Amino acid sequence: MSGQWRASWIGPAFDPRGDLGVFVFMRSLTLDRTPGKARVRLSADQRYKLYVNGKLVEFGPQRGDGLHWHYETVDLAPYLKVGGNAIVALVWNFGRWAPMAQHTARTAFLVEAEDEELKEELDTPGGWTVASVPGWWFEMMHNRLGYFYIDVGPGEVLDGRTLPEGWETGSIPGEKPNPVTWAESRGTPAGGTAWSLVPRSIPSMRYEIRGTPPTVRRGFHDDHADPTPKEGPLRAPIRIEPGKPLLLDYGELLCAYPRVRLSGDPGATVTVVYAESMWVHADKPSLNDKGNRNEVKGKRIQGYLDKFVCGEEARTFETAWWRTFRYVQIEADRPVTVAAFDAVETGYPYAVESSFEADDDRVGPLWDVSVRTAKRCAGETYFDCPYYEQLQYGGDTRIQILIHYLLSRDRALTRNAVRQFGWSLMENGLTQSRYPSRQPQVIPPFSLFWLLMLHDQMLYDRPQARPDFVDARVIDGVIDAYRSLQHLPISEQFWQFGDWVPAWGWGMPPGGAASATHSALLELAIVAMHSYREWLEGDDPMNVPFASLDAGLFPRLHALGERLRRRLAQPEEGKTTEHEWALYLTLRHTLRELGAAEAIEDVAWPGYALADAAPCSYYFQFYKHEAMLPEDYLAALKPWTEMIEAGLSTFAENPPPVRSDCHAWSAHPALGFFRHVAGVRSDAPGWAHSVIAPRPGTLKRFDARIAHPDGDLTVRLDDGKVTVDCPTPYRLVWQGRDQELPPGRTTA
Repeated sequence: MSGQWRASWIGPAFDPRGDLGVFVFMRSLTLDRTPGKARVRLSADQRYKLYVNGKLVEFGPQRGDGLHWHYETVDLAPYLKVGGNAIVALVWNFGRWAPMAQHTARTAFLVEAEDEELKEELDTPGGWTVASVPGWWFEMMHNRLGYFYIDVGPGEVLDGRTLPEGWETGSIPGEKPNPVTWAESRGTPAGGTAWSLVPRSIPSMRYEIRGTPPTVRRGFHDDHADPTPKEGPLRAPIRIEPGKPLLLDYGELLCAYPRVRLSGDPGATVTVVYAESMWVHADKPSLNDKGNRNEVKGKRIQGYLDKFVCGEEARTFETAWWRTFRYVQIEADRPVTVAAFDAVETGYPYAVESSFEADDDRVGPLWDVSVRTAKRCAGETYFDCPYYEQLQYGGDTRIQILIHYLLSRDRALTRNAVRQFGWSLMENGLTQSRYPSRQPQVIPPFSLFWLLMLHDQMLYDRPQARPDFVDARVIDGVIDAYRSLQHLPISEQFWQFGDWVPAWGWGMPPGGAASATHSALLELAIVAMHSYREWLEGDDPMNVPFASLDAGLFPRLHALGERLRRRLAQPEEGKTTEHEWALYLTLRHTLRELGAAEAIEDVAWPGYALADAAPCSYYFQFYKHEAMLPEDYLAALKPWTEMIEAGLSTFAENPPPVRSDCHAWSAHPALGFFRHVAGVRSDAPGWAHSVIAPRPGTLKRFDARIAHPDGDLTVRLDDGKVTVDCPTPYRLVWQGRDQELPPGRTTA
């Protein structure tokens, strides 16, 4: 669709100060026959859930910004019936309390029928009405959450005394809505809208009731004594007395809408607290720790919460926005009965089409927890963490995209992420560090990771996936902007975050933009963009002639290498870091793949010489492993096996004491099994050619199956022999042999 829409945006009030809250937009529709199709385009600000005759049809809109406000296209026909029909949209606006990733202009709703025969019945404003939903509000609520950055929106208060029964079927009396403005697709030359509409670019999110009930871990007094009932699966109904909260354990981290059915005295208030894990010393934030995540004895819960208030009759409550939790504590100020507590799981429909198996017992759990972490950190965008932020950060997202390329043939979310960081480009040439985000934040190294995302997309996606706004000027703008920062005082370089190293203030390496760490990252991005430019111009990006390279590149690389070697030889000059060596050696590997290896001295991971260096966290160990090319990858994953032994069902943000138990940048072992053990990488645009260089380490057997866009790519080790089946030409490097092979199967 292009141009000005036929339908208009509608809102609940003329005055935007009346926009905050929860509303229903309703339309009655009488049919003498059911249509074969009834496709509509719809959107809302901030969020909506669409019901037809009480059944949930869609929820959205896909997250974007004002210049890229998404609309969904859905077919209502399967939900319509002969006679009276109720079409209801629950629309809510949390204002500035909304998740940081959620943009907003004002509360509004929009529907337009594709079929002109239905335009009178379905287009807004038409015969639509709107009403504020009484008994549904929101507050910023938590229970001893601690001193952590959190920006995922408020808790919700649902009051059954005033919340109308059956609002999903349009039972609330409504009034004529306020026409806000006409609707426009992006690019329309009308010039007056808060929402430039673009079609949804990713699939609908999951909405599935989890079939496995949680385990009751504790029903206790405040002194943790008198456990009633005993541990076991939740068997509702269950009665909760004041001062005796019920603690539920789902056994793994979930992203889900909580759905609870309650009965009790009118006005009885039930508080539901959600947490990734139980905490030790929850009343002393400076001492916060979690210990083994499976243990609850002697621990307290702390986290954000919702409140549900009983009405005259038993009611089922479900929040508008989803929560993240493994543990749920339900407490009441008066006796109540919990007839059911369900978790309606949500998130991106992440199709894991790849697998990795081996003869080591550590591999299965590492694979499962890595994949779960990646899935929990994927929604309408990638998330750094689902519990605390739900924001798409450049440093995290580059790793998430690489994982997704090798786990699935689906490219919708990867393309969405690359585009959205491009939308965030600022006047100085840098991207914002996280996007979408209402509050601009700038971490300049994350702009360089965006350039690497473009290069990764070239290698693992189809050519048409390239964002049409990316050209040499955009690339040069990012590089030039970063170079300019290297000559400024650190106080003027924005946030030069590198990694959460305890000795680095705010995670910034000494020297900021001019540090060896960020200098190496800049050169890595420059080299990657040389290849990318060749591809944009139609040339072979994996055969970059030296003459086309930046004339100052190799002198800078020599100077950087000398700088690092001096640090090792003369420790008094300054303590080296694993990060700078990881990026420098990754740069060396990249140049070798381009045939320019002789341009800088061949070096290996310094090993023992880095024993006292500032260490890489879980995040930056991805780059450390890329540089080391470890012969025994499982040994390099010891911190991850320790997290599993500590009861984590997803991988944490950093070593303890830790905020987030589920952090995207720590999910990379799933990727490492393919890149380091099976040794599979793309080395041509569109993954038209692979390099396969297995490094099994201590493994005697492994079976890697990778969802290549052109068919399964498999690498198997058994009895000392490697068998490869690849849908495209590939280069096999194994046991001293280096051979170019056609598509198909070979054993070596």
